[in-house]
Amino acid sequence: MRNYWRLPVGLLLLVSLVVLIMHIRAKTGRQSEEENLATLKKNITLSSRSFPPNGDIPEDCSCRGKGISPALMWETDQPAVESYVILATDYDVPTPAFPVFNLSHWTIYNLPGSVHSIPEAVSDEQMHMLGGKVGKNSIGNQAFMAACPPAGRHAYVFRIYALDQLLSFSAVPDKHALLDAMSGHIVGYGELTGYFQ
Repeated sequence: MRNYWRLPVGLLLLVSLVVLIMHIRAKTGRQSEEENLATLKKNITLSSRSFPPNGDIPEDCSCRGKGISPALMWETDQPAVESYVILATDYDVPTPAFPVFNLSHWTIYNLPGSVHSIPEAVSDEQMHMLGGKVGKNSIGNQAFMAACPPAGRHAYVFRIYALDQLLSFSAVPDKHALLDAMSGHIVGYGELTGYFQ
């Protein structure tokens, strides 16, 4: 009877270890992305009619509202862009104080170089007409995943990458597949951060 405490303590230690490993992996993953960004030209200005830079994302773009995607527009002087990739990520899951997961909210690829904006609440039909394709988010859906932070004020980072080619996949890609495929083909990027609590 006196040894019964060992099981819950052991489980607690195991869970703590798993969470710590996840925290380290999330932190390392984010650092790796940022180190790669430091080698690229930041020559795209990304903005939104839905929220200002470093401002609050509207409730309509969250799980407490309509859950629609924000409008995005961009400008660049980079010539000969073949395609754009857009990635939206929440690096603060579950809380900014101790993140353990980099949650991918939106993956768009093969947007033609002639496209410079996406409307708010973009539909599948509109995306098809623009020429872009939607990859998988972190829960495996080919859609925008609305902001829905469980705790704290989360930063949602939208990044756009200009590429010198279109991307080809045998299956619908997620963020990691896109980052791998883009390597060596990025001619510029830009980013926009919005917050939601």
